[in-house]
Amino acid sequence: MKLAFSTLGCPDWDITQVAEKAAEYGFDGVELRIKDDRHVDSKMSISERKAVREMFSSKGVEIPALAGYTVFCGDDTAELNSNGEMLLKNAQLASDMEVPYLRSFPGGRGITNWGIDALHRYCEKVKPLGVTVLMETHDSMKTGKQAAKLLRDVNSDGLAILWDIHHSITDNETPEDTWQAVGKHIHHLHIKDGDSAHKPCLMGEGVLPIPEIVKLLKEKGFKGFLSFEWEKTWIPELAEPEIVLPEYMDYMKKIMHEKAV
Repeated sequence: MKLAFSTLGCPDWDITQVAEKAAEYGFDGVELRIKDDRHVDSKMSISERKAVREMFSSKGVEIPALAGYTVFCGDDTAELNSNGEMLLKNAQLASDMEVPYLRSFPGGRGITNWGIDALHRYCEKVKPLGVTVLMETHDSMKTGKQAAKLLRDVNSDGLAILWDIHHSITDNETPEDTWQAVGKHIHHLHIKDGDSAHKPCLMGEGVLPIPEIVKLLKEKGFKGFLSFEWEKTWIPELAEPEIVLPEYMDYMKKIMHEKAV
C-alpha cells in the first residue's frame, strides 16, 4: 500500500507547494482535484500538463488519481451528457498527465437508467485513453452493496470503485462487508477519521476503525493508494495541512509497519 493525500486539504497551496510538501513529508503520491482552476483543469495546455507531470516525477511523487466532480444522477439527458463530456475531457487530462484513475460521483438523486446508460457510454469512451473511472462511495451510493449493483448495471470494465471509508461505515456497513461486495473492484481509497458527530479529526482521535481497515487491506493484498482526505476546503477552521499531513504519515506508517491493531 502507498500513502497519498488529496489537495482538498491544502486549498491555499499552489501546485509547486503541493509537490514540494508531498516530497518533504515522504508521501508516495498526491490526488489532485479538478476544481475551480486551482491546481489542474481540462483547459490546461499540453505543455502545462507535461510540466506538472514532470515536476511531481522529479520529486519522486506519483499522481495516482485526479478528483473530478462529474455526477450521473437524475433523468435529465442533457445534464447527463454534459457531465459525460466533462468526464471525457477530464480523462484526456489524466491521460496526458499519465494518471491512471479519474474520480466521479454518483450524485445525490440516485442513478437512474438514463444515468446508467450515460455512464456505460462514457466509460467505454474513456477506456482507450488508458484511464479508469472511479465511482466514489458517496451521495446515493455509500455502501459496497450499492456499488456492486452499479457495477453490474453499468457493465463496463472502464469503471471501478473509490472506497471512501467514512461514507460506508456511517451508513452502517462494516469494512468486511464492503470488501466482500466490491473488494476486487476497489482501486483507490479515501482515508480520514471523524468523531461521533462525523466532524473530521486527527487520525486515531475519532471513531472510525482505521487500524482494522488497514489490517483488512493488508490481508487482502491491496497495493493501491490510501489517500488522506482532510476537508479544509469545505471547513476552513480545520487544522492547517502543515500539521495534519505529517501526523497522517506518522500514524499510518505505525499501523502499516508496526502492525498495530
